[in-house]
Amino acid sequence: MQPLLAAIPTNIITGFLGAGKTTLIQQLLATKPENERWAVLVNEFGQIGIDQALMGDTDGVFIKEVAGGCICCANFLPMQVALSQLLAKSRPQRLLIEPTGLGHPRQILESLSESHWQSTLQLRATVCVIDARQYQDPRVQQHESFIAQAEVADVLVFSKNDLLTDEQRRSVQAFAESLPPPQRQQVFITQGQLDLTLLDWPRRETLTVKRSLLHQKNLSLNLPAPKVIEPPYHYHHQALESYVGGWVFPADWQFQHHGLLDVLLALTVQRIKGVIQTDSGWLNINITPWDMTMTSRGQGADNRLEIISQEAIDWEALEQALMAIKT
Repeated sequence: MQPLLAAIPTNIITGFLGAGKTTLIQQLLATKPENERWAVLVNEFGQIGIDQALMGDTDGVFIKEVAGGCICCANFLPMQVALSQLLAKSRPQRLLIEPTGLGHPRQILESLSESHWQSTLQLRATVCVIDARQYQDPRVQQHESFIAQAEVADVLVFSKNDLLTDEQRRSVQAFAESLPPPQRQQVFITQGQLDLTLLDWPRRETLTVKRSLLHQKNLSLNLPAPKVIEPPYHYHHQALESYVGGWVFPADWQFQHHGLLDVLLALTVQRIKGVIQTDSGWLNINITPWDMTMTSRGQGADNRLEIISQEAIDWEALEQALMAIKT
C-alpha cells in the first residue's frame, strides 16, 4: 500500500528582517515547474498576517500563515496545526517554510526532524538570505538570531547583488568563511533570482548551535483577543528585544497617498509591511532602512499595517497620525 503522502521535499528559508526572503520566495514560486504543486508556510512575528497578501496568487501554490510570534516559541503547536492543515489541503510536491526574521532556526529544525514528521517531510537544503548592506550594521553582526541563521544554513544567498559594492561583497564573504565548518554553498543574486537546483543542495552534517534563551518553547507571544473589536483593530507589544505593533482597518477606509508616505518614512524602524488603500489605489508596502518597495495591487480584504522596531514607539501618536490622513 502506498502512503497517503510521500515524503515532501522541504526547505527552510531563513534570513534576518528585510534580507529579501519574501522576494526570493516570490521568484521561486514564479519559476517552479508548471506541473508541480508547492506549499508555503509563513511565520509572521506580529499578530497580523501580511506576507500572504504580498506574495500574491500563483497557480499551483498554496500559502498559509502562522501569525503571532516566532514558531519556535509556544511549544511549536501553532505550526504543527497549520502545517498539518496545509499538507492535507494542498498535497504538495515541495514545501517552503519561511520563519520570521527574528526566528532562531535550531528549534525549528529540531521540531521538523522529530519522528512525527519523518515519514512526511524530507528536509532538503536550509537557505539563509543575507543582505550584505544590512550586515555592515554592528548590531546585525552581533545579533544572536542572525548568526544562528547563517550557521545552520546549507546555502547562503547574498541578495540584492546589483546594489552592493565590492567592499560589501568581500565583507559578507569573509563572514561566511568565518562560520564553523563544513563550508556552505554561497551565491549572489539579484531580484530574488535563485537557481531552483540549489533547493536540493546536499545538507551538511547537523551542527551544534546553542539554543537561544530568548526563544523558549513554552513562551507564547500571542496576545489575548480584545473583548470588543471596533475599527481600527490595533495591538502592540514587546518581545525578543523588539517592539512590534500593527493595525487592521476596514477595506473601505482610504488614506492619503502622500500623507501615508510622510508618516511611514518619518519612522526609524527595522521593518514596515502593509496592504493599504490610498487615494491612488491599493498598495503593497515593504520598507526597511535599506529599501522601500511600493507596488500596486488589486483590492484587499482589508487594510493592514505592521511595524517592527528596535526602539520604543509612541503607538498612540502614530495611530493619531494615521487617522489624520484618512480620507
